[in-house]
Amino acid sequence: MDEKSFWHIPVLFHEYIDSLNISSTKQNIVVDCTLWLGGHAVGIIQKLHSWDIFVGFDLDNDNLQSSRETIEKSVGEFARNNGITIHCIHANFKDIKTKIWEIGIDSVTAICYDLWVSSAHFDDADRGFSFRFTGKLDMRFDRENGGKTAYDIINHASEKELIEMLRIYGEEPKARFIAEAIVKARKIKPLETTEELTKLIEATSYDPKSVVRSFQGIRIAVNDEFGSIEVSLKDAVNLLSSWWRCSVITFHSLEDRLVKQIFAEYLQAEHDEFTGQDTVPATLKKVTKKPLLPTEEEMKQNKRSRSAKLRIVEKR
Repeated sequence: MDEKSFWHIPVLFHEYIDSLNISSTKQNIVVDCTLWLGGHAVGIIQKLHSWDIFVGFDLDNDNLQSSRETIEKSVGEFARNNGITIHCIHANFKDIKTKIWEIGIDSVTAICYDLWVSSAHFDDADRGFSFRFTGKLDMRFDRENGGKTAYDIINHASEKELIEMLRIYGEEPKARFIAEAIVKARKIKPLETTEELTKLIEATSYDPKSVVRSFQGIRIAVNDEFGSIEVSLKDAVNLLSSWWRCSVITFHSLEDRLVKQIFAEYLQAEHDEFTGQDTVPATLKKVTKKPLLPTEEEMKQNKRSRSAKLRIVEKR
């Protein structure tokens, strides 16, 4: 396992893997939509059997390479000895349907997502995800295929766009004041580093949480995270075979609300308004009534797990 892999402790490790209900008698085709550094992937592959298939996605090529190394060192020999096929794909999980079809798969038995951002992103100053370190305003998961950076958005978005981004994606109460300050500051000199943006936010809002919320809002906008989640989850439901599962770990309320709303569309049957009879049955059912949460012990060992929620649904 490479050095980066030690930075990231997989959250809800056993609960997440057990939720996939991996079969011991049927072929499993498992899709991990967020490989990150391979922690969950190793646990999943260890549960697979002869001729099963594992597919992993990551938009960040650095993470993809690290996860490939981790998987090879930890379970590579086991997979080869058991004829388990492993695909690690550099792609946004919103392209799950296309990428799965490209490797000759049209339905799967389990799909899982560990949303939010890996520890490696926050702990790498060069990526610009964290206000704790000075780095360029980047925040892109995928730095190889272009796309707008945080620098582009901060220095070129309109004041209205900035307000909406901070208010909607960051739930920042002082979005208007921060947006006004950004526009005023960039007229003199473009904002280039996380330190400059942090100081501006701190000087505008005396609430220390404003920096956290603002950085979250900007990151979500840079990567179109919510748009990707919506597209991917809806395709995931269609790709799942009947009686198989989709599991999603979320880390903040906006993300969790979005996942809950998307699943809700498939959890309700369609009714005839006159007879009250079901005309189209629900596509999904909940496996657990409420989301699973980390134990007290896990939260003590890994503070980043404190806000995690695991939602599990099954295709009817």
